[in-house]
Amino acid sequence: MYEFKDHVIREYLGDVDYYLAERKVENLREVEKRDVVKKEVPKENKKQSYEEQKKIKALHNKLSKVEASINKLEREIKVIDVDLEINYEVTVAKTNFFDEYQGKKNTLEQLMGEWELVQEEIDLLS
Repeated sequence: MYEFKDHVIREYLGDVDYYLAERKVENLREVEKRDVVKKEVPKENKKQSYEEQKKIKALHNKLSKVEASINKLEREIKVIDVDLEINYEVTVAKTNFFDEYQGKKNTLEQLMGEWELVQEEIDLLS
């Protein structure tokens, strides 16, 4: 028995019953139905997959930007912490020091929350 499908010839060494058993179907009509369903599903999956890939890529870009911002803020806060250890009096004497310092810490906390949300969304799509 020979099967001609998708520009490929496949040989089954046996009769129609053997072919049906190999394809795990009861009749030739089921073979045709399966082939039609298989041809329709990949088109939807490819389109869906493309859209998902596009969204995942955008999320990864967003994640990279958030990570860069987090990294920058962490470095700035670390420098301030070192300054506080070395020269506490001089450091805190700067105008609006505590407001700026707390603002950086609050921004860092917000970015960490944003990072977590983006990462969760990526995990759901992957």
